Amino acid sequence: MKNQDKQHRRYVAVGDLAVDCYWDSKQKEIMLISGGGSSGNVISNLASRGQSAAVIGGCGNDLWGDLAIHQLEELGVDTQGILRKGGQTRIYHLCLEGDAHKSLKNCPICGQYSWYEKAIGNFSHCQSYLLPQDIIILDGLKPENIEVLTQCKNEKVLDLGRVKRLKELTDKELMAIFQIANLQILQLNESVEKYFYLRFHLANVAELYELCHARLLVITRGRAGADFVTKHEVYHQELCEFTLEVDDTGAGDAFFSQVIESFFDHKKQVSRLWVTQTFFAATELTRNVVSNLGARGHLIDGFVPESNFDMYQCICHWK
Repeated sequence: MKNQDKQHRRYVAVGDLAVDCYWDSKQKEIMLISGGGSSGNVISNLASRGQSAAVIGGCGNDLWGDLAIHQLEELGVDTQGILRKGGQTRIYHLCLEGDAHKSLKNCPICGQYSWYEKAIGNFSHCQSYLLPQDIIILDGLKPENIEVLTQCKNEKVLDLGRVKRLKELTDKELMAIFQIANLQILQLNESVEKYFYLRFHLANVAELYELCHARLLVITRGRAGADFVTKHEVYHQELCEFTLEVDDTGAGDAFFSQVIESFFDHKKQVSRLWVTQTFFAATELTRNVVSNLGARGHLIDGFVPESNFDMYQCICHWK
């Protein structure tokens, strides 16, 4: 029965594609260009492990859209639901400074704004490609994601890593979204957890669990491990082993992908043994991620330009 369930299950990342451009801040050179975006990273990890996976969204009708789609297809992701429109794909500029990086939406060389907020893909486009058994993967509470959360009946998993969008919603709006979203897994980090505690005057993680209406609540705590919260139990898992990091981009996405896969493969049954095994597998995966440059460096080779060619100093003007 387990294999039969897996054959009929498909994971679908909903949202526009993005490209990560890694810059050496000192040399002012491009080190790597690769597909990015949190939901895209999650779906790439799932597809690499043989899970049925698809993306529904949009990207520019440009070179970077070609690259992002090609990399997804190399990993076995169904890209038929990607709408090509306009002349620009979203670009994150990740400027590496030693063992840290900062993300920019403006090119560090020419200053051009290389991001757009309004999604290319829309709700009707999303609906036309979704199947009833699809499990939807979402990142954040952008307006287009809220539409999917509140109007699609599919099971969903959601990663909330930033508080900016949360501040734009009233308490009533936020609670209504959680109540009808059919969330199977909600992943938060400590900053979002703290925000919820302060905003809703919560006393403990059990009250946070009740607020979010997710079957499983996962709170990642960096080097302090993670909490896995269900209706009846709170399981804390310590991180006992640390890894020298090359680049931490995509580590949280990889971790989330393993939790998602283990949760549904185990028929949503959470126990102390399941938490221990899942956390071990997820942290082993993240060690592999942070040992490579790029969110998907452990999965696929990114595009590395020839450093001796002048036009490679800035990708914003490539055609």
